[in-house]
Amino acid sequence: MGGAAALFGASAAEAAAAVSERSGRALSDFGVIANGEADQTTAMQKAVDALVEAGQPILVPAGRYRISGVQLPSKATLVGTSGLSVIVAPPGRAAFECVGRQGVSLRGLSFVNQGVVARECRNLTVADCEVLSSDGDGLYCGGSGLLVTGNRAASCAKAAIWVEGDGLVTNNLIGGNGRFGLRIGSAWRLGTVTVIANSIDGPAVGIGVSSAEQGYAMIAMNMIAGAKEGGIRALDGDTVIGKDLTRGGSEAFRNLAIAANVSM
Repeated sequence: MGGAAALFGASAAEAAAAVSERSGRALSDFGVIANGEADQTTAMQKAVDALVEAGQPILVPAGRYRISGVQLPSKATLVGTSGLSVIVAPPGRAAFECVGRQGVSLRGLSFVNQGVVARECRNLTVADCEVLSSDGDGLYCGGSGLLVTGNRAASCAKAAIWVEGDGLVTNNLIGGNGRFGLRIGSAWRLGTVTVIANSIDGPAVGIGVSSAEQGYAMIAMNMIAGAKEGGIRALDGDTVIGKDLTRGGSEAFRNLAIAANVSM
């Protein structure tokens, strides 16, 4: 999977350096303490709200932070250093949540358990983040204008990355033996989405794609290995249907374009 890493853009650390001069206050000013055993949700929420209102990015220094359900407002920009800025969520609850927001961006954050649940958002970016492990899904991104790129995820029990909506899913590296590497769409909506140049190794199904008629998906040039139940499979709700679409047969689904994928 290392070959796909060369396709990544600028690192989150570089992004953090680029915006550091614009941020007038640190998380510690709001009582957020790195490497503490106590839950930091209340202090993190206070920091996020204040910094977004001031038009500043939220820079997350190296350390571990225990939070759950922090609500992200529109235009929230969180920047960390992948592998060093570690967000720990409790089982069954995402660290960050947002519904109906726009212009939210997460870059360079590492997560234990689910990192984000974003529903019906516009212009959402999740880039260069990492899910170290999760008892459920890793990242859930829903809405329009979605950009999900350069992320790494491993050991996620359900879907490492689940995208529901319109956008681009590219250059993500996924490993582990969970249910899905990528999951695209839902029971009632596929979305208009391009899934290209992702590397997936080990889950039961490499890419699970909704068979819902509402939307269109182009799935191309993905490298999939070790998917015991198939590289690309159509889904009816949560149920896998049909045969492995990397072997042909996508013509049975008029809103799927599947080409040049490799499943080993």
